[in-house]
Amino acid sequence: MKDKTPEFYKTFYDENRVRLLQYDNLRKHFNIMIIKVLGIDYYNMAMDVYESDRLCCEDITMKSKSFIKKLFNI
Repeated sequence: MKDKTPEFYKTFYDENRVRLLQYDNLRKHFNIMIIKVLGIDYYNMAMDVYESDRLCCEDITMKSKSFIKKLFNI
């Protein structure tokens, strides 16, 4: 396998800079939402970030549904 040059990495970064910044921004706000909705001590048993994100979304959805049910006395 051919070694990648510094120019390759610079080009790769330049071409993907906006996507990387968008990902960082999304991750930052997702983590803030987890803390606000599920609490600072929230954790799950996922083995990787993809599964953890999925479980967090499920837990946020469950908490939201529970809140709506309490709010409207359903």
